[in-house]
Amino acid sequence: MMDELQIPETPEKEVLRWVQVLLGLVLALLTLLCGFASVTMLVVPNEKSPILTILVGLILLLGCLWVFEKCFRLLAGRKNRGALMAPNTLRVVSYFFLALPVAGFFTGYYRKMGLVAIFQAVMYFFSFLGLRALARKREASAVTNEQTKA
Repeated sequence: MMDELQIPETPEKEVLRWVQVLLGLVLALLTLLCGFASVTMLVVPNEKSPILTILVGLILLLGCLWVFEKCFRLLAGRKNRGALMAPNTLRVVSYFFLALPVAGFFTGYYRKMGLVAIFQAVMYFFSFLGLRALARKREASAVTNEQTKA
């Protein structure tokens, strides 16, 4: 239902190269820090639930590797189908933004944090919608680019 909406044709603006490099460096440093914390979870697992700690550590480490690959793309200036992420990747990431408010509901986060949690949930939902719209726009522009080349 939402994928059927027409998106107006506006060209995506390219971020300046020096901003891409700066963002890539900052994000890479943060990712290395998070990766170090994930490796620490693997080396020194929790005594109460070591299997869960190792499983969560592996998942976080894989996420860090994925983000680190995106940092490399930012630093090297390499793009995937004209952008940093493909449309399908944007859709998968959008579902993670949708899962966060749902997980907060089951963990009692809304009772603990109140209005801040509700505001975060609304922003996560808008992020979900924005990423889905961006994926549709990039997919539509890729189709029109292929048609003009043929």
